[in-house]
Amino acid sequence: MFTTPVVLVAFNRPDLTRRTLDAIRLVRPQQLFLVVDGPRPDRPADAERCEATRAVLEEIDWPCTVHRRVAEQNIGLEANVELGLDWVFSQVGEAIVLEDDCVADPSFFTFAAELLDRYRDDQRIWQISGSSFGVPRKFFGDHSYAFTAWASVWGWATWADRWQQHRAVFTRDHAGRAPGDAGAPPVRTRPARQQRGLLVTRSGQRHFAEAAVSSDVVTHGWDKHWWLTMLSVGALAVSPAVNMVQNVGWGPDATHGVAAGRRDHPAGAMEAPVRHPPQVTLNVEVERELELALSRVGGRTARLARRLVKSQRLRDIARSTANSRAAVGVARTASRLVDRGTRA
Repeated sequence: MFTTPVVLVAFNRPDLTRRTLDAIRLVRPQQLFLVVDGPRPDRPADAERCEATRAVLEEIDWPCTVHRRVAEQNIGLEANVELGLDWVFSQVGEAIVLEDDCVADPSFFTFAAELLDRYRDDQRIWQISGSSFGVPRKFFGDHSYAFTAWASVWGWATWADRWQQHRAVFTRDHAGRAPGDAGAPPVRTRPARQQRGLLVTRSGQRHFAEAAVSSDVVTHGWDKHWWLTMLSVGALAVSPAVNMVQNVGWGPDATHGVAAGRRDHPAGAMEAPVRHPPQVTLNVEVERELELALSRVGGRTARLARRLVKSQRLRDIARSTANSRAAVGVARTASRLVDRGTRA
């Protein structure tokens, strides 16, 4: 039986929750933490959907200890994740975290467990990701993963001490959130300042600089603030060479209204044994690819296009063009040239 605790964060999507729970069932964790939000007061359909989701979470049919944190009223995505993980990490020293739309290959669980053990006492490493975020396999060489300044939270793992260090400086308690708000504004005890040498593109540096001073919790949610803390302390993440978790939550049901036409890369299996990089150091090429992908999804141009282009069909065409091999190659080359010019 799998001994690393697993966290499932859910809300009002019973079908997606069942898919994610089915993936968890394959590894049969001994401890399962359920972090479940409640219905929104202004959405009449939420009550039935939330009830159906909770019914799915009664389908746990393997021997395990189930811990439940269930909100009777909606507290919002930001509070559900942050306060939920505070609750989880007050009880266990490490955990794998999956939101309800993140369907994991079984190899992700063993990969995460191995690296949680390997880097438990290495304060340079703060996060283990199961998503490659579209970075091509060739950039990882012969290794199973690379070290980067941040990594996707579409299936991830961390340790209690790292999460608690983050929450000590990012102290948002959500106590003042009003019903219907996307989330309480960010609150830091000290500004988030990027350590030099971690972000390798101007677009990446600009994106996180904007996030550090923004009160927009939709564009810059809890995950950005987690990464900002990592950037402030100089921590690294593990980015896998194989995409082991697929985000299947695109569409109008997504809390932040993610575009219906978008699709994540399919989940696949990580080959065993895991091949570790020889040194704990930033992989500049993989980091560059991550930042370029982030720019295509959440950069200034992408956000402006979403505001100006109302047709979903035109958005899909624009997205396909931006993600084409030629466009990505041009962006990659331009980023390297800028980087060389900056260092010269």
